[in-house]
Amino acid sequence: MKKLYTASTLKLNLSDSFALIFTAVLSIFLLLSSSSRASNRLQDMIDKAKPGSVINLPKDIYYGDVVIKKPLTIDGHNEAIIDGEGKGNVITVHSDNVTIKNLIIQNSGDQGWEMDAGIAVKKANHIKILHNTIKNCLYGIQTKYMNHSLIAYNDISSKPYKQVGLRGDAIRLWWSHHDLLKGNYIHDSRDLIVWFCRHDTIQDQTTVRSRYGIHFMYSNYDKVINYRGDHNMVGMYDMYTTHVEIDGALITNNTTVTAIGLGLKDASNLVAKNVTVEHCTRGVFIDESPYEPGMSCKFINDRFYYNTIAMDFNTDINRNKNIFTHDDFVGNFKDIRVSGGMLDKKRGIWYKNYWDRYEGFDRNGDGIGDLPYFEMKYSGIIAEDNPSVMLFNGSPIFTFIKFIEKLVPFSQPSILLVDRKPLMHLYLPKLHKKGDN
Repeated sequence: MKKLYTASTLKLNLSDSFALIFTAVLSIFLLLSSSSRASNRLQDMIDKAKPGSVINLPKDIYYGDVVIKKPLTIDGHNEAIIDGEGKGNVITVHSDNVTIKNLIIQNSGDQGWEMDAGIAVKKANHIKILHNTIKNCLYGIQTKYMNHSLIAYNDISSKPYKQVGLRGDAIRLWWSHHDLLKGNYIHDSRDLIVWFCRHDTIQDQTTVRSRYGIHFMYSNYDKVINYRGDHNMVGMYDMYTTHVEIDGALITNNTTVTAIGLGLKDASNLVAKNVTVEHCTRGVFIDESPYEPGMSCKFINDRFYYNTIAMDFNTDINRNKNIFTHDDFVGNFKDIRVSGGMLDKKRGIWYKNYWDRYEGFDRNGDGIGDLPYFEMKYSGIIAEDNPSVMLFNGSPIFTFIKFIEKLVPFSQPSILLVDRKPLMHLYLPKLHKKGDN
Protein backbone atom coordinates (compact mmCIF):
# COMPACT_ATOMS: atom_id res chain seq x y z
CA MET A 1 0.00 0.00 0.00
CA LYS A 2 1.48 3.33 -1.05
CA LYS A 3 2.23 5.71 1.84
CA LEU A 4 0.55 9.11 1.56
CA TYR A 5 2.23 12.27 2.85
CA THR A 6 -0.11 15.01 4.00
CA ALA A 7 0.86 18.65 4.35
CA SER A 8 0.97 18.28 8.13
CA THR A 9 3.25 15.23 7.88
CA LEU A 10 5.60 17.05 5.52
CA LYS A 11 5.66 20.04 7.83
CA LEU A 12 6.54 17.78 10.78
CA ASN A 13 9.39 16.11 8.86
CA LEU A 14 10.84 19.46 7.84
CA SER A 15 10.66 20.62 11.44
CA ASP A 16 12.51 17.50 12.59
CA SER A 17 15.20 18.04 9.96
CA PHE A 18 15.71 21.64 10.96
CA ALA A 19 15.88 20.56 14.61
CA LEU A 20 18.56 18.00 13.83
CA ILE A 21 20.60 20.49 11.79
CA PHE A 22 20.24 23.14 14.49
CA THR A 23 21.36 20.64 17.18
CA ALA A 24 24.43 19.63 15.17
CA VAL A 25 25.43 23.25 14.49
CA LEU A 26 24.87 24.16 18.12
CA SER A 27 27.03 21.21 19.27
CA ILE A 28 29.90 22.25 16.98
CA PHE A 29 29.57 25.86 18.16
CA LEU A 30 29.60 24.81 21.81
CA LEU A 31 32.60 22.56 21.20
CA LEU A 32 34.55 25.34 19.53
CA SER A 33 33.49 27.90 22.10
CA SER A 34 34.42 25.55 24.97
CA SER A 35 37.87 25.16 23.36
CA SER A 36 38.17 28.90 23.15
CA ARG A 37 36.98 29.31 26.73
CA ALA A 38 39.47 26.71 27.99
CA SER A 39 42.27 28.45 26.12
CA ASN A 40 41.19 31.90 27.22
CA ARG A 41 40.69 30.71 30.78
CA LEU A 42 44.32 29.58 31.09
CA GLN A 43 45.73 32.67 29.39
CA ASP A 44 43.41 34.85 31.50
CA MET A 45 44.62 33.15 34.67
CA ILE A 46 48.20 33.82 33.63
CA ASP A 47 47.52 37.42 32.67
CA LYS A 48 45.60 38.15 35.91
CA ALA A 49 48.04 36.35 38.24
CA LYS A 50 50.35 38.43 40.37
CA PRO A 51 54.08 37.99 39.73
CA GLY A 52 55.46 35.10 41.78
CA SER A 53 52.08 33.40 42.24
CA VAL A 54 51.28 29.69 41.77
CA ILE A 55 48.58 28.59 39.32
CA ASN A 56 47.27 25.12 40.22
CA LEU A 57 45.43 23.75 37.22
CA PRO A 58 42.52 21.34 37.80
CA LYS A 59 42.14 18.34 35.54
CA ASP A 60 41.08 19.68 32.15
CA ILE A 61 42.29 20.27 28.61
CA TYR A 62 43.66 23.75 28.00
CA TYR A 63 44.73 25.11 24.64
CA GLY A 64 47.81 26.99 23.47
CA ASP A 65 49.64 29.05 22.37
CA VAL A 66 50.12 30.08 26.01
CA VAL A 67 52.49 33.00 26.60
CA ILE A 68 54.11 33.71 29.97
CA LYS A 69 55.59 37.18 30.51
CA LYS A 70 55.92 37.30 34.30
CA PRO A 71 57.51 35.20 37.07
CA LEU A 72 55.08 32.48 38.19
CA THR A 73 54.57 28.74 38.63
CA ILE A 74 52.14 26.56 36.67
CA ASP A 75 51.45 23.17 38.26
CA GLY A 76 49.29 20.63 36.41
CA HIS A 77 49.51 17.94 39.13
CA ASN A 78 50.04 15.34 36.35
CA GLU A 79 46.44 15.71 35.19
CA ALA A 80 46.12 19.00 33.32
CA ILE A 81 46.72 18.86 29.55
CA ILE A 82 47.86 21.80 27.44
CA ASP A 83 47.16 21.13 23.77
CA GLY A 84 48.73 23.18 21.00
CA GLU A 85 46.14 21.98 18.45
CA GLY A 86 48.92 21.56 15.88
CA LYS A 87 49.82 25.27 15.69
CA GLY A 88 53.03 26.98 16.83
CA ASN A 89 54.46 26.61 20.33
CA VAL A 90 52.28 25.18 23.06
CA ILE A 91 53.94 27.31 25.79
CA THR A 92 56.26 30.28 25.22
CA VAL A 93 58.22 31.83 28.09
CA HIS A 94 59.52 35.41 28.00
CA SER A 95 60.20 35.98 31.71
CA ASP A 96 62.76 35.04 34.36
CA ASN A 97 61.84 32.82 37.32
CA VAL A 98 59.13 30.74 35.66
CA THR A 99 58.38 27.17 36.77
CA ILE A 100 56.41 24.74 34.57
CA LYS A 101 55.76 21.37 36.18
CA ASN A 102 53.59 18.27 36.22
CA LEU A 103 51.87 19.04 32.91
CA ILE A 104 50.98 16.97 29.85
CA ILE A 105 52.01 19.11 26.88
CA GLN A 106 51.04 17.92 23.43
CA ASN A 107 50.43 18.71 19.76
CA SER A 108 52.71 21.59 18.81
CA GLY A 109 52.86 22.82 15.25
CA ASP A 110 54.99 21.03 12.66
CA GLN A 111 56.91 23.89 11.05
CA GLY A 112 60.59 23.05 11.24
CA TRP A 113 61.81 26.51 10.24
CA GLU A 114 59.76 27.98 13.11
CA MET A 115 61.00 25.27 15.49
CA ASP A 116 57.50 24.71 16.86
CA ALA A 117 57.92 23.33 20.37
CA GLY A 118 56.15 22.07 23.43
CA ILE A 119 58.00 24.68 25.50
CA ALA A 120 60.00 27.57 24.00
CA VAL A 121 62.12 29.73 26.30
CA LYS A 122 63.45 33.00 24.93
CA LYS A 123 65.86 35.32 26.75
CA ALA A 124 64.91 34.10 30.23
CA ASN A 125 66.91 32.97 33.25
CA HIS A 126 66.27 30.83 36.34
CA ILE A 127 63.66 28.70 34.55
CA LYS A 128 62.49 25.34 35.95
CA ILE A 129 60.84 22.74 33.69
CA LEU A 130 60.06 19.72 35.86
CA HIS A 131 58.22 16.38 35.65
CA ASN A 132 56.34 17.12 32.43
CA THR A 133 55.27 14.75 29.67
CA ILE A 134 55.86 16.36 26.28
CA LYS A 135 54.54 14.36 23.34
CA ASN A 136 53.69 14.78 19.68
CA CYS A 137 55.62 18.06 19.66
CA LEU A 138 58.11 18.75 16.87
CA TYR A 139 60.64 20.16 19.34
CA GLY A 140 60.19 19.21 22.95
CA ILE A 141 62.00 22.06 24.71
CA GLN A 142 63.93 24.69 22.79
CA THR A 143 65.75 27.56 24.42
CA LYS A 144 67.53 30.73 23.29
CA TYR A 145 69.65 32.63 25.79
CA MET A 146 68.44 30.73 28.85
CA ASN A 147 70.89 30.70 31.77
CA HIS A 148 71.10 29.23 35.29
CA SER A 149 68.06 27.01 34.69
CA LEU A 150 66.89 23.47 35.44
CA ILE A 151 65.25 20.98 33.06
CA ALA A 152 64.60 17.80 35.03
CA TYR A 153 62.67 14.53 34.99
CA ASN A 154 60.70 15.17 31.81
CA ASP A 155 59.45 12.48 29.41
CA ILE A 156 59.91 13.82 25.87
CA SER A 157 59.08 12.38 22.45
CA SER A 158 58.66 14.00 19.05
CA LYS A 159 56.15 13.71 16.25
CA PRO A 160 56.16 10.11 15.01
CA TYR A 161 57.76 10.65 11.61
CA LYS A 162 59.40 7.53 10.20
CA GLN A 163 62.38 9.55 8.98
CA VAL A 164 64.26 10.41 12.15
CA GLY A 165 65.81 13.53 10.61
CA LEU A 166 62.36 15.09 10.15
CA ARG A 167 61.62 14.93 13.85
CA GLY A 168 62.58 17.95 15.91
CA ASP A 169 65.03 17.88 18.78
CA ALA A 170 63.79 16.68 22.15
CA ILE A 171 65.85 19.38 23.86
CA ARG A 172 67.65 22.15 22.01
CA LEU A 173 69.83 24.56 23.95
CA TRP A 174 71.07 27.62 22.05
CA TRP A 175 73.55 29.99 23.67
CA SER A 176 72.37 28.86 27.12
CA HIS A 177 74.90 28.69 29.94
CA HIS A 178 75.21 27.24 33.46
CA ASP A 179 72.11 25.04 33.03
CA LEU A 180 71.43 21.60 34.53
CA LEU A 181 69.57 18.91 32.60
CA LYS A 182 68.85 16.04 34.97
CA GLY A 183 66.96 12.77 34.81
CA ASN A 184 65.18 13.41 31.50
CA TYR A 185 63.91 10.47 29.45
CA ILE A 186 64.04 11.08 25.69
CA HIS A 187 62.68 8.56 23.22
CA ASP A 188 61.62 8.38 19.57
CA SER A 189 62.95 11.84 18.86
CA ARG A 190 65.84 13.35 16.92
CA ASP A 191 68.60 14.89 19.09
CA LEU A 192 69.43 16.39 22.42
CA ILE A 193 71.61 19.18 21.07
CA VAL A 194 73.71 21.81 22.82
CA TRP A 195 74.73 24.75 20.59
CA PHE A 196 77.19 27.50 21.58
CA CYS A 197 76.83 26.74 25.29
CA ARG A 198 79.17 26.95 28.27
CA HIS A 199 79.26 25.19 31.63
CA ASP A 200 76.10 23.10 31.14
CA THR A 201 75.69 19.74 32.89
CA ILE A 202 73.68 16.79 31.58
CA GLN A 203 73.14 14.24 34.34
CA ASP A 204 71.27 10.91 34.54
CA GLN A 205 70.11 11.38 30.94
CA THR A 206 68.50 8.48 29.02
CA THR A 207 67.99 8.56 25.25
CA VAL A 208 66.56 5.66 23.21
CA ARG A 209 65.48 5.14 19.60
CA SER A 210 66.66 8.57 18.47
CA ARG A 211 69.43 9.99 16.29
CA TYR A 212 72.02 11.73 18.51
CA GLY A 213 71.64 10.85 22.17
CA ILE A 214 73.65 13.94 23.13
CA HIS A 215 75.17 16.28 20.55
CA PHE A 216 77.53 19.12 21.47
CA MET A 217 78.24 21.77 18.82
CA TYR A 218 80.69 24.65 19.41
CA SER A 219 80.23 24.22 23.16
CA ASN A 220 82.92 24.33 25.83
CA TYR A 221 83.37 23.34 29.48
CA ASP A 222 80.26 21.15 29.51
CA LYS A 223 79.86 17.94 31.49
CA VAL A 224 77.96 14.65 31.11
CA ILE A 225 77.39 12.44 34.16
CA ASN A 226 75.70 9.01 34.08
CA TYR A 227 74.39 8.94 30.54
CA ARG A 228 72.45 5.97 29.12
CA GLY A 229 71.93 5.60 25.38
CA ASP A 230 70.39 2.60 23.63
CA HIS A 231 69.39 1.89 20.02
CA ASN A 232 70.30 5.33 18.71
CA MET A 233 72.25 6.19 15.59
CA VAL A 234 74.94 7.96 17.64
CA GLY A 235 75.26 7.73 21.39
CA MET A 236 77.14 10.99 21.90
CA TYR A 237 78.93 13.36 19.52
CA ASP A 238 81.34 16.21 20.33
CA MET A 239 81.87 18.56 17.39
CA TYR A 240 84.08 21.66 17.50
CA THR A 241 84.26 21.57 21.30
CA THR A 242 86.88 22.02 24.00
CA HIS A 243 87.01 20.87 27.61
CA VAL A 244 83.99 18.56 27.55
CA GLU A 245 84.04 15.93 30.31
CA ILE A 246 82.13 12.64 30.29
CA ASP A 247 82.03 10.76 33.59
CA GLY A 248 79.95 7.60 33.48
CA ALA A 249 78.07 6.42 30.39
CA LEU A 250 76.58 3.22 29.01
CA ILE A 251 76.08 3.27 25.24
CA THR A 252 74.63 0.15 23.63
CA ASN A 253 73.15 -1.32 20.45
CA ASN A 254 73.91 1.41 17.91
CA THR A 255 74.05 -1.02 15.03
CA THR A 256 73.15 0.77 11.80
CA VAL A 257 75.82 0.75 9.09
CA THR A 258 77.27 4.13 10.11
CA ALA A 259 76.38 4.03 13.82
CA ILE A 260 78.79 5.37 16.46
CA GLY A 261 78.93 5.03 20.22
CA LEU A 262 81.02 8.13 20.94
CA GLY A 263 82.15 10.49 18.18
CA LEU A 264 84.70 13.32 18.13
CA LYS A 265 84.97 15.87 15.36
CA ASP A 266 87.58 18.63 15.80
CA ALA A 267 87.26 18.19 19.56
CA SER A 268 90.02 19.14 21.99
CA ASN A 269 90.72 18.34 25.63
CA LEU A 270 87.83 15.93 25.89
CA VAL A 271 87.97 13.56 28.86
CA ALA A 272 85.90 10.36 28.68
CA LYS A 273 86.10 8.20 31.79
CA ASN A 274 84.03 5.30 33.12
CA VAL A 275 82.34 4.92 29.72
CA THR A 276 81.09 1.55 28.45
CA VAL A 277 80.37 1.10 24.74
CA GLU A 278 79.07 -2.26 23.61
CA HIS A 279 77.41 -3.81 20.56
CA CYS A 280 78.00 -0.78 18.32
CA THR A 281 79.17 -0.60 14.73
CA ARG A 282 81.95 1.77 15.81
CA GLY A 283 82.67 2.21 19.48
CA VAL A 284 84.59 5.50 19.18
CA PHE A 285 85.05 7.52 15.99
CA ILE A 286 87.86 10.09 16.20
CA ASP A 287 87.86 12.59 13.34
CA GLU A 288 90.70 15.17 13.38
CA SER A 289 90.77 15.30 17.17
CA PRO A 290 92.39 16.81 19.11
CA TYR A 291 92.04 19.85 16.87
CA GLU A 292 93.79 22.56 18.88
CA PRO A 293 97.62 22.41 18.99
CA GLY A 294 99.05 21.25 22.28
CA MET A 295 95.80 19.66 23.46
CA SER A 296 94.78 16.00 23.79
CA CYS A 297 91.73 13.81 24.32
CA LYS A 298 91.82 11.29 27.15
CA PHE A 299 90.03 7.95 27.54
CA ILE A 300 90.34 6.62 31.07
CA ASN A 301 88.76 3.52 32.66
CA ASP A 302 86.53 2.86 29.63
CA ARG A 303 85.10 -0.42 28.33
CA PHE A 304 84.70 -1.48 24.70
CA TYR A 305 82.80 -4.75 24.43
CA TYR A 306 81.73 -6.66 21.30
CA ASN A 307 81.79 -3.78 18.83
CA THR A 308 82.54 -4.22 15.16
CA ILE A 309 85.35 -1.65 15.47
CA ALA A 310 86.28 -0.42 18.93
CA MET A 311 88.40 2.61 17.91
CA ASP A 312 88.09 4.15 14.44
CA PHE A 313 90.68 6.86 13.69
CA ASN A 314 90.21 9.29 10.83
CA THR A 315 93.07 11.58 11.78
CA ASP A 316 96.59 12.20 10.57
CA ILE A 317 99.78 11.95 12.55
CA ASN A 318 99.77 15.67 13.42
CA ARG A 319 96.80 15.09 15.73
CA ASN A 320 98.16 12.07 17.52
CA LYS A 321 97.98 13.16 21.15
CA ASN A 322 95.05 11.04 22.33
CA ILE A 323 95.76 9.15 25.56
CA PHE A 324 94.25 5.75 26.42
CA THR A 325 94.81 4.22 29.84
CA HIS A 326 93.12 1.54 31.95
CA ASP A 327 90.64 0.75 29.16
CA ASP A 328 89.31 -2.74 28.39
CA PHE A 329 88.98 -4.17 24.88
CA VAL A 330 86.98 -7.40 24.81
CA GLY A 331 85.27 -9.30 22.01
CA ASN A 332 85.57 -6.62 19.33
CA PHE A 333 85.89 -7.71 15.71
CA LYS A 334 88.66 -5.11 15.36
CA ASP A 335 90.14 -3.09 18.20
CA ILE A 336 91.47 -0.31 15.97
CA ARG A 337 91.09 0.92 12.41
CA VAL A 338 93.02 3.82 10.90
CA SER A 339 92.19 5.97 7.90
CA GLY A 340 93.37 9.44 6.89
CA GLY A 341 96.99 10.36 6.17
CA MET A 342 100.11 8.41 7.12
CA LEU A 343 98.45 5.07 7.64
CA ASP A 344 101.72 3.42 8.61
CA LYS A 345 102.16 5.57 11.73
CA LYS A 346 101.00 4.68 15.24
CA ARG A 347 97.88 6.35 16.61
CA GLY A 348 97.55 7.49 20.21
CA ILE A 349 99.45 6.96 23.44
CA TRP A 350 98.48 3.67 25.10
CA TYR A 351 99.33 2.66 28.65
CA LYS A 352 98.04 -0.11 30.92
CA ASN A 353 95.04 -1.24 28.90
CA TYR A 354 93.52 -4.74 28.84
CA TRP A 355 93.46 -6.53 25.49
CA ASP A 356 91.72 -9.87 25.16
CA ARG A 357 94.02 -10.66 22.20
CA TYR A 358 97.18 -10.29 24.25
CA GLU A 359 99.13 -13.56 24.32
CA GLY A 360 101.98 -12.67 26.68
CA PHE A 361 102.86 -13.81 30.20
CA ASP A 362 103.23 -12.20 33.62
CA ARG A 363 106.16 -13.98 35.22
CA ASN A 364 106.57 -11.63 38.19
CA GLY A 365 102.83 -11.50 38.97
CA ASP A 366 102.52 -7.71 38.96
CA GLY A 367 99.41 -7.79 36.71
CA ILE A 368 101.29 -6.34 33.72
CA GLY A 369 102.37 -8.33 30.68
CA ASP A 370 106.07 -8.96 30.26
CA LEU A 371 106.01 -7.92 26.60
CA PRO A 372 104.30 -4.96 24.90
CA TYR A 373 101.02 -5.42 23.06
CA PHE A 374 101.07 -4.53 19.36
CA GLU A 375 98.11 -3.93 17.07
CA MET A 376 99.27 -4.35 13.49
CA LYS A 377 97.75 -3.94 10.06
CA TYR A 378 98.65 -6.58 7.51
CA SER A 379 98.20 -5.04 4.11
CA GLY A 380 97.64 -8.41 2.55
CA ILE A 381 94.35 -9.10 4.35
CA ILE A 382 91.65 -8.36 1.83
CA ALA A 383 89.15 -7.26 4.46
CA GLU A 384 91.29 -4.24 5.37
CA ASP A 385 90.39 -2.49 2.14
CA ASN A 386 87.10 -4.27 1.46
CA PRO A 387 84.78 -3.88 4.45
CA SER A 388 82.04 -5.92 2.76
CA VAL A 389 84.25 -9.00 3.10
CA MET A 390 83.74 -8.76 6.87
CA LEU A 391 80.44 -10.51 6.21
CA PHE A 392 82.48 -13.72 6.03
CA ASN A 393 84.19 -13.19 9.37
CA GLY A 394 84.37 -16.49 11.23
CA SER A 395 84.14 -18.63 8.12
CA PRO A 396 86.86 -21.32 7.71
CA ILE A 397 88.45 -19.73 4.64
CA PHE A 398 88.59 -16.27 6.22
CA THR A 399 90.10 -17.65 9.42
CA PHE A 400 92.69 -19.52 7.35
CA ILE A 401 93.64 -16.35 5.41
CA LYS A 402 94.17 -14.43 8.64
CA PHE A 403 96.26 -17.25 10.08
CA ILE A 404 98.50 -17.44 7.01
CA GLU A 405 98.92 -13.65 6.97
CA LYS A 406 100.23 -13.69 10.54
CA LEU A 407 102.35 -16.78 10.03
CA VAL A 408 104.00 -15.69 6.80
CA PRO A 409 103.27 -11.98 6.14
CA PHE A 410 103.22 -11.07 2.45
CA SER A 411 104.49 -7.59 3.37
CA GLN A 412 105.86 -5.74 6.36
CA PRO A 413 102.91 -4.96 8.66
CA SER A 414 102.17 -1.43 9.87
CA ILE A 415 102.08 -0.93 13.64
CA LEU A 416 98.91 0.93 14.59
CA LEU A 417 99.46 1.02 18.35
CA VAL A 418 101.87 -0.10 21.04
CA ASP A 419 100.85 -0.62 24.67
CA ARG A 420 104.10 -1.18 26.57
CA LYS A 421 102.34 -2.09 29.84
CA PRO A 422 99.33 -4.23 28.90
CA LEU A 423 97.15 -5.35 31.78
CA MET A 424 96.64 -9.05 32.40
CA HIS A 425 93.16 -8.60 33.92
CA LEU A 426 90.10 -6.45 33.28
CA TYR A 427 90.19 -3.03 34.87
CA LEU A 428 86.67 -2.63 36.28
CA PRO A 429 85.05 0.80 35.93
CA LYS A 430 83.82 3.07 38.66
CA LEU A 431 80.01 3.15 38.66
CA HIS A 432 77.99 6.18 39.61
CA LYS A 433 74.68 6.06 41.39
CA LYS A 434 71.90 8.25 40.06
CA GLY A 435 71.93 11.57 41.81
CA ASP A 436 75.69 11.55 42.46
CA ASN A 437 77.49 14.72 41.50
